[in-house]
Amino acid sequence: MILSHIHILDEQTIDQIAAGEVVERPVSVVKELVENALDAGADSISVEIEGGGMDLIRITDNGRGIPADQVQLAFFRHATSKIETARDLFSITSLGFRGEALSSISSVARVDVVTRTADSLSGWHYVIEGGTELISEEAGAPLGTCFTVRDLFYNTPVRRGFMKSPQTEASYIVTLMEHLSLSRPGAAMRLTVEGKLRLQTSGSYSLKDIIYSLFCREVAAHLRPVDLEKDGMRVEGYAGEPSINRGNRGGELLFVNGRFVKSPLLMKAIEQAYHGLAMQHKFPVAVLRLTMPPELVDVNVHPQKTEVRFRDEKIVFDLVYRGVRDALFARDLIPEPEKDEEAKTEKRATAADSPVRPEAPRPAVSYTPPRPETFRETVDYRVDADRRLLDQILAAPGPSVPASSPAAPPTPPAAPETRTPDLSAAPAPVPVESPVQATLFEEKILSPEKESSFRLIGQVFDTYWLMEYGGWFLLADQHAVHEKILYERTMRSLKDKQATTQQLMPPLVLSLSAAQQEVLRRFESSFTALGFEIESLGGREIRLDGVPDNLFSLSAKDLFLDMLDELAEERVTAPSMIDEKVALMSCKAAVKGNDPLAHEEAEALLKELLKLENPYTCPHGRPTMIRMSKTDLEKKFKRIV
Repeated sequence: MILSHIHILDEQTIDQIAAGEVVERPVSVVKELVENALDAGADSISVEIEGGGMDLIRITDNGRGIPADQVQLAFFRHATSKIETARDLFSITSLGFRGEALSSISSVARVDVVTRTADSLSGWHYVIEGGTELISEEAGAPLGTCFTVRDLFYNTPVRRGFMKSPQTEASYIVTLMEHLSLSRPGAAMRLTVEGKLRLQTSGSYSLKDIIYSLFCREVAAHLRPVDLEKDGMRVEGYAGEPSINRGNRGGELLFVNGRFVKSPLLMKAIEQAYHGLAMQHKFPVAVLRLTMPPELVDVNVHPQKTEVRFRDEKIVFDLVYRGVRDALFARDLIPEPEKDEEAKTEKRATAADSPVRPEAPRPAVSYTPPRPETFRETVDYRVDADRRLLDQILAAPGPSVPASSPAAPPTPPAAPETRTPDLSAAPAPVPVESPVQATLFEEKILSPEKESSFRLIGQVFDTYWLMEYGGWFLLADQHAVHEKILYERTMRSLKDKQATTQQLMPPLVLSLSAAQQEVLRRFESSFTALGFEIESLGGREIRLDGVPDNLFSLSAKDLFLDMLDELAEERVTAPSMIDEKVALMSCKAAVKGNDPLAHEEAEALLKELLKLENPYTCPHGRPTMIRMSKTDLEKKFKRIV
């Protein structure tokens, strides 16, 4: 290819190139204009779209409006009222600031705007198509601004051809409006798609109202309030109980200074807070809002402004982790089994006999969530996983974090009697993954102080223990219980450097593969800390002289080789991560199902379980026990109806 002479591009080409960066698809237009409305102080915003936003986007707000003498100027490239100098980029408090939105939109669409400010008796009407001004005149108008965008990409047909179906483009806009409504619960928002109402919020300032409206009442009924302030930063919102989970990270919604963001750092902090509570490959539901001084966060990272950088990632990570972890441990997390199948069948039959009606939008209801009075000052987070991002964070200088597990925070106060009735009493419109977390107990029954109140009845199927506590019947999974105890013992021994070893007589001589040799070379100190005694015999041969003393009838050879093989597939490098991974794999030594235990052995394990900070789940997230009330049993036996 032979390059031509260098020349300056014409303004139309420059505008369309800029539009390609800012206006990717219809949802980009909605995002820019609704954010402008919010920056203008609007607390009521209406969005209408047709043809997935390709044919029509109309956004009406009651904000401050645009002065008549500045309407034309607003459509110039890099014209903005939100910053003045480069220094302002480091303390941004508005959603928009680049000054590219209106210029970019008007270069690829037909734009009609009517606006009026509070100090003007009349408004201004302005029309611009493809960057060319057509109308600029005085007109009657209500306070605020109404943007009408038609025929998006009409003058760039190739770009238009890359758009997806109207239904798909509309779904992107619905998701955006959900995010915006969660970020600003004080603004009433309304979205109409092809003349049908798809979203409406009341602007009641209640985040839980909007969660209830956007998700379902079952999710809203199993949320725990998050509220923690430290070092001039605050995290607040809601974290779902472990049973309310998803197969992807779509339920992790994060907002920084009112801006929806996608942050691997914050997502990792949330997921680490659920460590030991959630099943593997399941992700929590959490809606969290972070507020911090604007100079501590850089939002000028990406044209779509959905990526941010933090000045001190360790502090932000710790704040989110602590806030969520405190909320989760505010009450017991013992799950209950699903309700009687007959009730489900009856509901399905009732639904089948009822006429099908379109679901009406659910208006938001007033709800004041209970909040904990205080929060723990020190919380441990054990970073499990395989993200180099966290390796860098852990390696960075900063305040050290203790390796011990936190004590339980105080029980939150009861909610006022005047609040909306408990949402959990209403039937769930969509199924959620079982087991459903119990929320009836405000006290913690799994604690050393309650030991004398437990009565161990016996064992069934050589796997489950039967217990009685007050008016509750509990079933514990012996493998999950023993696995959790072994895990906590191992982590404690790593912290205290007090691992004990049992000698092998005779020692085991093993031949390792090249991959296994490399793993052992990298992580030998972690194995030694656990209680393994290893000696190299030269070449590929090693001798295993001792192993941890809690293997419980497990083959030392098989355990050791399995640990090497699994670590070979990991991408972790931080020593703390390796220690936890090795400890987690050592849980393979736990007693299995179908292994009968003596009554005394079961009592001893139960006693040790009650001493743990998190006795509710095994290290993989499975529940250690479930419970049924006396009332539930009486219903099943038809003693009461």
